[in-house]
This record gives sequence, C-alpha cells and structure tokens, in this order.
Amino acid sequence: MPTFLDQLAARFDAWTAAPTPAVAVEFAAGRLVAGRSGAGAPRAHLLDPGAVVPSAVRANLADPEALHRPLRSLLEAVGGLEEAVSLLVPDLTARVSVLDFDALPTRRDELEPLARFRLRKSLPFAEDQAVISCQVLSPRRLLVAVADRARLDEYENCLETAGGRAATVLPSGLACLAGSPALNHGALLIRAEQGSLTTSFCWQERVEFYRAIELEAPVSFDDIFPSVAFFRDRVEASSGFAPGDARLFSAGLDPDMEARLREEVPWATLQSADAAGLLAVTGALRGRFA
Repeated sequence: MPTFLDQLAARFDAWTAAPTPAVAVEFAAGRLVAGRSGAGAPRAHLLDPGAVVPSAVRANLADPEALHRPLRSLLEAVGGLEEAVSLLVPDLTARVSVLDFDALPTRRDELEPLARFRLRKSLPFAEDQAVISCQVLSPRRLLVAVADRARLDEYENCLETAGGRAATVLPSGLACLAGSPALNHGALLIRAEQGSLTTSFCWQERVEFYRAIELEAPVSFDDIFPSVAFFRDRVEASSGFAPGDARLFSAGLDPDMEARLREEVPWATLQSADAAGLLAVTGALRGRFA
C-alpha cells in the first residue's frame, strides 16, 4: 500500500510529471536549505531579512542575483549541481486547500478543471496564470495546490541560474508532513516561520487539514487555537483514538509558546522538531525510501 509521501510524489508535488529527485532545496524567509538523500543532515545558509518575502501575489525574491552564490555553494556541498531537484517554496507562495465534493470524477484529467472551477472566484491572481495540482484523498475529497506561474518562475529561474534544475515543486508545509513518522497520523503540525504560521495534520497518512496564514506579529495562541480546536474535534470523532493519543508537533515555536501550548492543551502531548528549519527538506528526501 503506498504511503502518504508515495502518493504525494506520484500525484501532487510534480508541476511536471517527474520522479522524486535525490536532492531537495528549500527557499524560506531567512534561509536557504539543501540536502541529498543518504548524505547526512541538510545544510542551511542564513539570509538577510527581506531576501525572501513569501507572497502569492507579489515578487518573492528582492534580489535573485544575491542568492545565486550561496545557493550554488549549497548545491555543490550536497552534490546537486546540474541535477534534478525537489524545489520547496514557502507556504504563503502557494494556496493549499482540502476540498470536499459530492463525488469526484474517476478520470484524472477531469480533476484539475473541477478544482479550477471551485477556486476560480477566490484566486488572488489571474486564473489563466494559475498552476494547479491535485491529489485524490478519498472518493469525495481532493487536496489542491495552486500558485501563480510568475511566482514559481522566480524560484525556478533562481535555482537554474545557480546550477540546479527543478523537477518537482512543493509547498514546504506539505513536505514537512513527511519529515517525521509521527506526522503520519494523529499529530497536528504547528510550524512557525518568519511572518507565517502553518498548521496541518494527516489522518491515516492522508492530509485532513491544512492552513497557512500570514502574520505581522509573533505567533500568539489565538493564531493557533482554531487549528487546535478543529484537530480536537477530529480526534474526538474518531473511534478507537482517545484525546490522550493526540500529539502536537511544533517546529519553530519559541519556548514560551510551547509552554503555553502545554498549559492550554493538556489532552495532547507536545513534541518538538529537533531541527525545525530542516524539516521540509528532510521530508522531501524521506520520500525516496518511504
């Protein structure tokens, strides 16, 4: 039976249909990360504030040329020059949704038009510029990612100039869901980045919920609470799964917020990512051997 990431690699993360590469590169607000399967921990390069400003509608890279040298150095360090790469873009660059329908068509070529029709009024950019990819979660549920082609071009062109080639593109938050076996089922991922918060969880290795929001201030409990409440409802509605079995998996939260979560959510166990900034690349690479 295919794992969640097998399905993701086969059906979702390829804006072009390509196998999962052995090298992954992440662009994030504040850092670049690159890794290679079987080559140890991913490597990171810290960026100046404003170098990467994630957005679905505005330019993300203030000065792409300033990123070419550090990105090339990372690719050299992981043996990724001139190789196919899994390109991970910030969560705010793409829109990810879990959509419910009365029934889904059985033909894959009918899924994208269906998703495009559902999302057409909510897109923040021109519909004819939308790149859409879909993954069937159930006979009635569809996981959809959509991004402006121009935003993806920014990242792909920067990567190509530095010596890599994007074979697949994936929002970082989705890659994070494969970063730890704990996230396959019954764990809510709470991932804080500069200027954003992503919350998501899988149920039986299928994405059940995904939410990415832009923040102008540090993460507060009020920002997290709606996702925690939805997660608890899902836990309590599941036979054979008690609230005590639930976990919160934090990445990038400060110690004070983690302490607040332990206090406010006593029905779940809090687990922290050992290397929060490397979680997305780790997840993208884990898929080759899942």
